[in-house]
Amino acid sequence: MTEDPTRSKSRFMMGMEHVLREINHEIISPAIPDMSVENAVPLMITVARLRAEYLKFAFHLCDDRNENHPTAEELAKLKHLRESFQEMLAVAKELEHCIDRGYIDLPVKK
Repeated sequence: MTEDPTRSKSRFMMGMEHVLREINHEIISPAIPDMSVENAVPLMITVARLRAEYLKFAFHLCDDRNENHPTAEELAKLKHLRESFQEMLAVAKELEHCIDRGYIDLPVKK
């Protein structure tokens, strides 16, 4: 009797997921040895600050309702602020993903 191909594929994928989880934990957890809410706060503050700067500048560009806005320089600054915010937001989301997947050891309450 041969095994159902769907079942075989499912078993293979479960094995791959297990191995990937172990590999990621082995490599990522030592890189972030002291994970705690307190240690994550600076990252969260940075993301919030960058979001605020990006939005604040966008509103600033609209304040005077000048038809010459935004200039190329203003757009370049806005783009830089957006990219900075999005890059750090991606880091925060990746940290959340790593914690969710068990790649980073979390402190144990005693």
